[in-house]
Amino acid sequence: MFKRRRHSDQETEDIAAMISRYGPALMTFVGRIVTIQEDAEDVLQETFVSAYKHLEDYDPEKASMKTWLHRIAYHEALYLLRRRKRMAQIPLNVSEDIPDELPDATTAEQLDEAIQKLSPEEQMLLQLYYFDQRPLKEIAYITGAADNSLEREVSRLSSRLHRIRQRLRIFLTRMNDEQ
Repeated sequence: MFKRRRHSDQETEDIAAMISRYGPALMTFVGRIVTIQEDAEDVLQETFVSAYKHLEDYDPEKASMKTWLHRIAYHEALYLLRRRKRMAQIPLNVSEDIPDELPDATTAEQLDEAIQKLSPEEQMLLQLYYFDQRPLKEIAYITGAADNSLEREVSRLSSRLHRIRQRLRIFLTRMNDEQ
């Protein structure tokens, strides 16, 4: 049978300190994407379980502990959302005249509704860049895409964020036109 590994008091304290220090920020991050509270809590729990199991893989030269934990949370949240197949897409017709800014009458509720129609990956990119104000290099690490040339990946992420903003503007313009 399997033997249960006993944790030392120090390990237990270290785990508790990690959860206490990084848990609230990770919960905010996950909660913006995984909107059902219980699911967000499950993702957070899986994040810390995975982090504990793979602690020996953490390399402080590549990223801070906070960024490493965000990377794990990002992948755990995407895994949950993909299982639920919550991937509604806003069609982008590139022949449309795309406004440079959001319509003036846009409300926070409309913006939230538009963001919820994006894929989980797109929502997470917006979350990391705009809400968490992470630099593109960190986002490349968190999303796991930094295996390629970092400069190329940063350029790709910048282009992808631009396309996401275009899709949001189109959707919000359509919403305002329908009113």
